[in-house]
Amino acid sequence: MRLIYTKPFFKDLSRGVRIAFVRQFSLMTQDEVSDKLGLTGECKRRTMTRYEKGKRNPKDNRTMELVK
Repeated sequence: MRLIYTKPFFKDLSRGVRIAFVRQFSLMTQDEVSDKLGLTGECKRRTMTRYEKGKRNPKDNRTMELVK
């Protein structure tokens, strides 16, 4: 399979849009990212959705874990 990189177009540069882009660029699902961050419980996917839509902002330590 051949992957072609194209320059992304962002409608804004909010933290949520950047989180979603990095997750998709890394070919990860919301469940995989939430497991990496250590989110637990039934609502871990809901938390990731809220991060990506900009309704919630992750704490600084979680943001640093996303970068790694």
